[in-house]
Parts: sequence; C-alpha cells; structure tokens
Amino acid sequence: MLKSIITSIIATLIGFLLFYIFAITYIYKNIDKERPYIIKDKKSLRFHMKYTSKLHHLAGVPGKLNEEKKPEDYIFAEVSKFKKGSDKILFQGDSYIETLTHYKNAHNILKNFSKKNNVGIINAGIGSYSPSLMSLQYDVLEKDFNILPNIIVAYFDQSDIGDENCRYKNNRIFSSDGKLIRIREEKYSTEIFNYTKVHKESEIFLLEVSNFKKAVKLTNFNLSYKFMKQKSKLNKKIKRIKKLGFKNRSLPKCYWQDIEKPLIENDLDQIRYFSNRIKDYLNKISNKSYIEKIFIVTFPHKANLFPTKNNLGKEIFYKTNVQNIVEKISKSYPNIEHINFFDEIRGNKKYIFENAYIDFDPHLKEKFHSDLFLKTILNKLEIYLNSN
Repeated sequence: MLKSIITSIIATLIGFLLFYIFAITYIYKNIDKERPYIIKDKKSLRFHMKYTSKLHHLAGVPGKLNEEKKPEDYIFAEVSKFKKGSDKILFQGDSYIETLTHYKNAHNILKNFSKKNNVGIINAGIGSYSPSLMSLQYDVLEKDFNILPNIIVAYFDQSDIGDENCRYKNNRIFSSDGKLIRIREEKYSTEIFNYTKVHKESEIFLLEVSNFKKAVKLTNFNLSYKFMKQKSKLNKKIKRIKKLGFKNRSLPKCYWQDIEKPLIENDLDQIRYFSNRIKDYLNKISNKSYIEKIFIVTFPHKANLFPTKNNLGKEIFYKTNVQNIVEKISKSYPNIEHINFFDEIRGNKKYIFENAYIDFDPHLKEKFHSDLFLKTILNKLEIYLNSN
C-alpha cells in the first residue's frame, strides 16, 4: 500500500516536471510571437499600472497604444489644445464618446469645429465608463493633468445602470472620510478588464535578460496565475454565499445580458442606486468654479424604441430609459442642459430603429454616429458659444 502511494507520488512529480519542461520549451520557441496586449515600454507600463489601480480600466488594448501614441491616451485624447482665453470643452462618457476620436469622420468633424469656434477639445470617453468612473476620472484629469474645462459634455448611456450595479458597486473604495478614491481593478478574475496578466507579462518581456530566463519566468507566472485565479473565484463565492445564501452562490459575470437586465426588468433598487451615482458626479463638477456649462447627453438603445430580438433570438424591450432619470435629476442644476435624443428623433423613431444601429449591438453605425449623434451635440454647443 505504502509502496503504491510512493510510486503514485513519484509518477505525479515526474509528470509535472515533464509538463513544466514542455511549457518552458513551448514558450521559449514562441517568445517572439506577436502579443498585441503586451505593453512595450516601461513608462507606459508604469502609467497603466498606476491608473488602473484607481480607475478600474483604461482605454483600448494596452499594447496597441505604444505604436503611435503617448501614455496619456490611455485616459484621454487631445483633439485640440486647451488655451488660455479660449473655451475649453471636455467630453466624458463611455464608448459612445470614445469612438468620436476613433472614427475618422467624427474626429475630423471635431477638429473642424474646434478651429471654427477657436475652442480646445479633450475627449475622455472610455468604454463602460459610467458616473462613478467618470467622477474618479475627473479627479485625475484635474489634479494630475491640470485639465480645467469651462464646458463639459457628459454622456450617460442606457448600459450605465448595469455597469454601476454589476461591475463597480462592490469594488468602490472610500477614504476614511467617506470620499470615493478608487474602483478596485479586477485582479485574477474572468472579467474583460482584468490586467493582471497584461501587467506581469509586460514586466517580464521588458526585463534585460535572456529569452530562456523570460520563458522560465513566464511559465512560473502562468502557473501561479491559474492557481490565484481559482483561489480568487473561490473566495468571492464564499463571501457571496455568506451574504446572499447558497442559492445565490453564482458569481455575476457582467455579460451584456446582465448589464441590460435592470433596463428590461425596471429594477427600482438598481435605478435608485444609479440615480445617486449621477448626483454624486453632478454635485462634484457643478460646484467647480471654473465650469460654466454642463451638457448631459442621453441616447436611446434600439430596445428603448421598439421590441427587438437580441443575438440569442429573444425579444426584449426596455421598460427603463436613462433619459427620464437624467431629465428629472438635471432640473435641480441651473447650469445643466440635457441633450435628450428622444426629443431629437421624435417622429423618426422607426427610421432610426431600422437603419441607425449596428446589428445586435447597442452602438450606432459610423455615419449615424457622426451625422446624427455628434453633429447634434456640436450644434447645441455652437448655439451656447455664440450666445456668450
């Protein structure tokens, strides 16, 4: 009996050793393989690690930025410089705003608007940024980069309710005096914004050591990463069971079905929580002495207009619309104007529903994104600029 146990242990150890040698050999042979997510310079890596620790996630694929941009582009894109004596416009929001500088036509429209009206424009839109992250991002822009706009365009998306409740609610970290200071990044998780692997592998590739040593370090990290990932998942499950009971042990994955769920179900608790996060953000920026005007933008998703089928073939319709939440809240702030796209497309809802959206996607096609979404916002801005 004892002999068979010892034999099994030895066989297991030999098996693991062979696997370990194979893993090192495989990584060594593929060490020069293109890895788009790897950050390729130390300055960018330090920057990315510093700000993901506060802002949960940053813009774009980490390694892609190195090709032609600077570290600051992980947080904001400068369309035109902020100049003394000129109006300075800051855009904040999620991917609806971020793509304004990714789409070539929209970017050119922004550049031309800037020149025509002699204004500075900074686009700080980042995918899945909702009010909590927008608030923290604003602190970073103000304190670390001295970005002091007098006009803010803040976009609140329909998905922000789900993002706030599913992604960020349980990751909010506060100071001793109750101030929100960061949203915890998703270390060792299955979330799409988990940068643990990106940061560590980038760090290893930037070491001035032989490729063989890099292969050993990468193998050791990947083995420990798999273990830590499972450990993190187990710890979260235990905490969830203690708080919500065994029936609710499954961890929320924050897939799109989870994000849009409160819109379909009209979940009042989640809507109330989201409303409070909007108020936190607006209270912060509206009290800045140098901010003169705030434009809040809302735009319907396809399921806000008519019942529609999702990519699973299920028909859905949103009972909740963020525009109504924002409309109610914004009335309390004298320097806020709500650009409500439900009003802008009134009478054309069927046309927008059938033509404007990417299939099975909440985003607009590029033409509608620039010609409808962006141009409407800029028209409102121009009216304001010309009235002063």
